[in-house]
Amino acid sequence: MVQKKGEKVAVVKCNSYNQLEIDRAIKKSLDLIGFDFSVYRGKSVMLKPNIVSADVKNPSATYTQPQIIESLCKLLKKNKCKIYVGESSFMNTDVFFEKSGISKVAKKYGAKVVVFELDSLVKIKDSSAEILKEFPVSKTFKQMDLIVNLPKLKTHILAKYTGGIKNLFGIIPGGLKQRLHNTAKGERDFSKLLVDIYQNIKPCLNIMDGVVGMEGNGPTSGSPKKVGLILASRNTVALDLAGSKIMGYSPKKVFHLVEAIKRGLYPSINFELVGMKELPIVNFKKPIGEGIISTVRKLFGEKPIVVDETKCIKCGTCAKKCPAGAISLSPYPVIDKKKCIRCFCCMEICPQDALSLKA
Repeated sequence: MVQKKGEKVAVVKCNSYNQLEIDRAIKKSLDLIGFDFSVYRGKSVMLKPNIVSADVKNPSATYTQPQIIESLCKLLKKNKCKIYVGESSFMNTDVFFEKSGISKVAKKYGAKVVVFELDSLVKIKDSSAEILKEFPVSKTFKQMDLIVNLPKLKTHILAKYTGGIKNLFGIIPGGLKQRLHNTAKGERDFSKLLVDIYQNIKPCLNIMDGVVGMEGNGPTSGSPKKVGLILASRNTVALDLAGSKIMGYSPKKVFHLVEAIKRGLYPSINFELVGMKELPIVNFKKPIGEGIISTVRKLFGEKPIVVDETKCIKCGTCAKKCPAGAISLSPYPVIDKKKCIRCFCCMEICPQDALSLKA
């Protein structure tokens, strides 16, 4: 039983993406945490979904579903809010907005779609940051009265768990994400970078799409996991503590959560569960190689990234987007182990799921 300390996290059953069911679950979750959009009547509100890609085999498991966006647009429209929906994928953000169905929903409710890398940019400076002491964000994003963070419940091959804090990496415009992976190599440094962003961008509302999550080699190459939940919290760390526990992780093993608490951005690993008497635990399959201790890695080496030539279409996307320039085509992708920084971006953006860690 979760101790009743810390921020409220609503966990509400929602078994499908039927619009009526989504509407009810989101309304209930907001009531449980005491959030009322009328406070922001007439204000500018940005919805920040997770649209890492729409060129995937399992769309319901990969990105925040358009029904979530529609439900919130209804509530915001009632309060005469100016609605924006913003994201920056690794590439083709405008295309992914269309393919995901989110652009259609935005148009229906008069919301403006903002592709962050195509917007004017302003700089955020933070001398207290561990790694990212300066970074650009969309000017439109920075001008919002309210940011609504809409992550997806998924495993992540580098960060273990991707939720609210990780979703904010999407505010970094376009190709800069690749360069940042080269700056923050490995799970621990990347986790510090994520918290650097979070401590400067703290959404006042977080709603997680946990109706269908992703397990295994997330955030794009894993398998769908039916969970049947909507989560909501005013606090991003509290939401992620709940989400990681549902997934079967100890929050103490998720480095960006540990880092956020270490910096005093949240008081402890406790939160107040509302909506259910006990937090449901749905043990997800973890990414291949996750949990291998450093001693074993030293003895047996890292699992190499391999190419399934039966899936690969030789499009060259992985080589173009590799932040370390570690991939060449001959004619299939060849990974230079000395240059590879183990960010797994190649696996994340491959449209065919042709790259993976050797089992």
